[in-house]
Amino acid sequence: MIKYSYYLLLVPISLFAQHPQVSRSVADTVQLAEVTVRGYETNRPLLETAASVNVLSAKDLTQRFGTPTLVPAFNTLPGVRMDERSPGSYRLSIRGSLIRSPFGVRNVKIYWNELPLTDAGGTTYLNALDVRSIGRVEVIKGPSGSLYGAGTGGTVLLTGLTNTGGELANRAEVGALAGSYGLAGQNYSFQTGKNNSAISVNYGHLQSDGYRQNSRMYRDNLSVNGTFSVNEKQTVSVMGLYTDLMYQTPGGLNRAQFLANPRNARPSTPAIAGSVDQHAGIYQKTGYLGFSHQYRWNSRIQNTTVIFGSTTDFYNPFITNYEKRADQGLGARTVTRWQMIEEGVPTQLVFGGEYQQNFTVDRNYGNRRGQPDTLQADDELRASQSVIFAQLEATLPLGIIATAGLSRNEVAYRFTRFSVLPIVPQLRAFQPVWLPRVALLKKLGEFVSVFTSVSTGYSAPTIQEVRPSEGTFNSTLEPEKGTNLEVGLRGQLSRFQFDVAAYQFRLRQTIVRRSVASGAEYFINAGATNQKGLEVQLAYNLVVPKPGGFWQSVRVWNSTTATNYRFKNYQQGAVDVSGNRVTGVPPLVVATGLDAETRLGLYAHVAHQFIDKFPLDDANTVKSDIARMLNATIGFRKSLGKHWALDAYVSGDNLLDQTYSLGYDLNALGGRYYNAAPRRNVTGGVKLAVRW
Repeated sequence: MIKYSYYLLLVPISLFAQHPQVSRSVADTVQLAEVTVRGYETNRPLLETAASVNVLSAKDLTQRFGTPTLVPAFNTLPGVRMDERSPGSYRLSIRGSLIRSPFGVRNVKIYWNELPLTDAGGTTYLNALDVRSIGRVEVIKGPSGSLYGAGTGGTVLLTGLTNTGGELANRAEVGALAGSYGLAGQNYSFQTGKNNSAISVNYGHLQSDGYRQNSRMYRDNLSVNGTFSVNEKQTVSVMGLYTDLMYQTPGGLNRAQFLANPRNARPSTPAIAGSVDQHAGIYQKTGYLGFSHQYRWNSRIQNTTVIFGSTTDFYNPFITNYEKRADQGLGARTVTRWQMIEEGVPTQLVFGGEYQQNFTVDRNYGNRRGQPDTLQADDELRASQSVIFAQLEATLPLGIIATAGLSRNEVAYRFTRFSVLPIVPQLRAFQPVWLPRVALLKKLGEFVSVFTSVSTGYSAPTIQEVRPSEGTFNSTLEPEKGTNLEVGLRGQLSRFQFDVAAYQFRLRQTIVRRSVASGAEYFINAGATNQKGLEVQLAYNLVVPKPGGFWQSVRVWNSTTATNYRFKNYQQGAVDVSGNRVTGVPPLVVATGLDAETRLGLYAHVAHQFIDKFPLDDANTVKSDIARMLNATIGFRKSLGKHWALDAYVSGDNLLDQTYSLGYDLNALGGRYYNAAPRRNVTGGVKLAVRW
């Protein structure tokens, strides 16, 4: 874990290390808070961490934009992009990995309270979580296999409200919201804690009629988190989650359809029925249960071991078929932190392992207007993956910190189709790989540091890629492999904060999506890609708060992502597309905002995002439209006596009333790239909390 202090009122999209000996005018007037970052397990401030790491707090997730979704908050982070093609349908990309994701989350490893949420098949049901139950998000960008296993995109660490600090103990809250296009929801939470133990229960309901035809959704989410101190050396935690989610899928439109009426769902043709006729949608019920045991052997050695299990029932009436899938997963993870040397050259060793297995029953039927028809495929898939890892970090003379990590990763699939005779199981076992990571950091004074790192990435195809909706088992799809070179500079100069990272990632056997006439997808390896990127975060406090002053905080911030991703050695039949831009990756994304808070409890947040044109197909013949999104939130937050607190707000989204697509279908057959985002819309909400 990395602990450091930072200005609570600074830009929440960035973390900037804060030394206690700051200027008196700032230190006396800005509240400081100690924050724990779990990435890389090194107990260091970010100023001493040789990696690109971003953090979102609960306040960033739910107050800045006012909408009950992860999308706008994630999109303030450089190098990170999240789509929501229809309410409840998330796609997450870190540094361009969206090219593999027609839906869902792939090539990004996600943990929930130290428990792996990503299963052995590479699937993450991120939409099963309610943003109102999340207390913290940490994003590690780029390959991080030295601690978190195979992957080339990055790692996301989620923390529930109970685990974000004792301030939430003995607290209850009720909230309600309503907005455009039939949006409505309620949330109830309860937290209590005593004697180093705490428990929280959170229930949330959300529903929406959606902007487009056939885009209605609802979600009921119940989560329970508990941490209990057994004795001075042992702490036990439990986390339970259950979600009942339904969202309709309107489907992609071609350019003419998008311009004529972006609210329409994919229409029927003489050959293929449309989304409305086929009642296209997702019905998903997910349960997750995990246990964690932390044992502190002494002041220098401690171990955390977790075990977990999950189950998902998944129904998907699609345009041409009706999929029923049941997933069951089991796994465990153990991490030991050992402070080997405390004096002279302080050295810490982190080592451990993770194992997961998944069993999936996947059946495809014909779809008769939303009802399953004749059985088309009856499959079973077993997935397993394991990783063992070690990381050594030493503080050297002259302010140099060196990190070296290594992991061994192994992935295997077993596929059996029962609907075709003879029944012959197929095994797809990928060669185990070793993934090293080396990093050096040099502090330039007390408030500035520079780092460089070299890391290797490896990403086996997910279970949804070796057995995609097209229905065949792809036994020839190869894992992605690559090497990432990165340099970074971060720090603070008075009221100005900055965090800059530049990288080059050379990826081989890049996995890309293809689709058939029905819209069902399959995947191929696309040779190699050369991915160059620059990520910049800037923030400036316009006001230094004074005791009794009207302004508590006024700040401006900027997040810029510039990329140049190119295909290499990529042949499409007789066409060579080498040198083309990688599909779905904008060359420039700029997010800029203003945050203000007053002593009276009034607050305001304004954010604007610019997304440049990017190619929608590998041939680069079709490009997206430029997108400009303006969001604003105004609210009033006030304590009512010693125990009660009120928070009321109004939030506007897409205030420029743009017609744009929030989530394109890449390489879509028939030019059906477009999924229209809602036009100008408003959300209002109120929350009432009590402490005791």
